[in-house]
Amino acid sequence: WINNAGSNAYSYKPLAETSDDDLMEVVTTNTLGLMICCREAINTMLNQARGGHVFNMDGAGSDGRPTPRFAAYGATKRSVVHLTKSLQAELQMHEVKNVMVHNLSPGMVTTDLLMSGATTKQAKFF
Repeated sequence: WINNAGSNAYSYKPLAETSDDDLMEVVTTNTLGLMICCREAINTMLNQARGGHVFNMDGAGSDGRPTPRFAAYGATKRSVVHLTKSLQAELQMHEVKNVMVHNLSPGMVTTDLLMSGATTKQAKFF
């Protein structure tokens, strides 16, 4: 299972200027959505003889560096790392050996979401 969804509500502005609706979209997609998908994937895999793997994709901010103009996005992507480690620990506590949870950090990937914040000639070059 690959959890690759992410949103910054296509908004690049300081948190103080971010609407409640945009914050709800970011947190619901990037944090709550990730948790629900992990829960469902793990429960399905626990009932399979062969188990399985869950891969959680992180993003900007996951390493703890600041993400000005999209702070909520960075905060939710930082939580991906924590959730992954917590799920690994839970599976280990229950001595589950056939279901694994991994964190993937692909670095910058050119997507519509990324490019929606490209406002300079240099940024648009990518």
